Amino acid sequence: MTRSPHLAGPVVLLVLAAAIGGCGDSTSPPKPASVAADQVVAPDGTAGAVLAVAPTFEVKDAGGSALGGVKVTVAVTAGGGILTDAPTATKGGPTPVGTWKLGTAAGLNSVTVTVGSLPPLVITVNGKPGPPASVAVVGGASQTALAGTTLPVAPTVQVRDQFLNGVPGVPVTFTVLDGDGTVSNAPVSTDASGNAVSPAWQLGKSAVPQSLRASTTGGFAAIVPAAVATGYDMDLRFFGPPLPPVTAGMFTAASARIRGAVIGDVGDIAAPATPVNLEAGCGTTGLPTAFIDPVDDVVIFASVGPIDGALKILAFAGPCFIRGPNDPANRQTVIGVMKFDSDDIETLIARGNLTDVIQHEMLHVVGVGTLWSFYGVLAGAGTTSSRFTGAMGIGACVTLGGSPVCPGSVPVENCTNCPGTADGHWRESVFATELMTGFVTSPTPGFTGILNPLSTITIQSLADIGYNVNPAAADPYFIPGLSAARALGQLNVDTSGSWEQVIQPRMQVTPRGQISIIRQQ
Repeated sequence: MTRSPHLAGPVVLLVLAAAIGGCGDSTSPPKPASVAADQVVAPDGTAGAVLAVAPTFEVKDAGGSALGGVKVTVAVTAGGGILTDAPTATKGGPTPVGTWKLGTAAGLNSVTVTVGSLPPLVITVNGKPGPPASVAVVGGASQTALAGTTLPVAPTVQVRDQFLNGVPGVPVTFTVLDGDGTVSNAPVSTDASGNAVSPAWQLGKSAVPQSLRASTTGGFAAIVPAAVATGYDMDLRFFGPPLPPVTAGMFTAASARIRGAVIGDVGDIAAPATPVNLEAGCGTTGLPTAFIDPVDDVVIFASVGPIDGALKILAFAGPCFIRGPNDPANRQTVIGVMKFDSDDIETLIARGNLTDVIQHEMLHVVGVGTLWSFYGVLAGAGTTSSRFTGAMGIGACVTLGGSPVCPGSVPVENCTNCPGTADGHWRESVFATELMTGFVTSPTPGFTGILNPLSTITIQSLADIGYNVNPAAADPYFIPGLSAARALGQLNVDTSGSWEQVIQPRMQVTPRGQISIIRQQ
């Protein structure tokens, strides 16, 4: 084989030249010049929920062309949410940030997209509260106010979603649950923080637990507790045959009502040095014969048992032991007794006025009609011009429309054939249905008002015998219209028979528990 040495050199040079020429035609990949959100990001989402549509972004070169395969870092930077399936490189167009579950706290959420040395792209979404899931009390709970008055601070509740975020724009309805208070039931919409402030809540007139219910559609609710302020302690003790729970509850309800009206603490009485026979002191069988307890502020013994048969004396009541004699200004009841005839109790229940009768008798124990003579506020006893002269009671009578009735005094029962009723009650023919007239009213068909109202006259008359009282606990009452001449002439004499016996106090006790007999007034 014959070689051609003259061709070897030129061939090698041509191949090398071709190789060199090929390297000179290659170009570098496009360089990222910008990163931006590809579309308008939804401004809102639901706290704790996954966004229905994930935000997207694009990385572009200097000419505005989208670049794929560019390394990126996408991470949550605000709101505490969770990002899954976050991309590590761009697509050749819009690139989703991944599955974005917003944080559970309502407010700003953000993810940050980082591409090399380009300024980071921050994508934000507002996490809004979800649907209501609960109601919570956030202000004004466990307040105390006088019976019949409005709480000093209106309670506030918050409607919350499942993550405890306040939900705005939710109607909340407030209703009284316990205590017989009053509040408007007009719905209140929650504010931007999910809060709703209740309308003015007026507590009930008895010293019993009070509560307000705040509720939304869907059955979500919260209970706001409150308490009636009173410093008057009434120790109610039953004696004799056990009472049915319903009847016992009526006694307890009457006690709570009086404690809403009488609010001041009365001086404590120490335990007696020797046991006291209450049967003898009160003239009532069945009471303790060796009483040794201290008293704060009053002890009332109550019973249902035989008295004198049906339709005669329905009940008797009054104070047995009162404070004194060392402090004439403070003669309030220490121990009292009240008993109802078991032969009449069913009739009272059937008439629907047993609770009123119990409250009537309990007020006698406290002092209405029974302590007046000790304070010098009863004038003309035993005559047709029997009058109450306490300034506070008179003022209340005038305020209730009684200017013609109470020119300087309040008419007291002056019936001529009613021992135990005369001189110890408001005059029936003047004050009609008021609780402390001598004849308790029974309901009639269609009646919807307060049957035997406890008026400010009665409550303020207790102030005239040394008690600290709360007039706001009174029932609505207005003195019936009467002829001024008739009222001033004192000619209205009631002649009805007596249905109750009012006990007058027999014994007096010093703060140290020393007991003595009360001399005739």
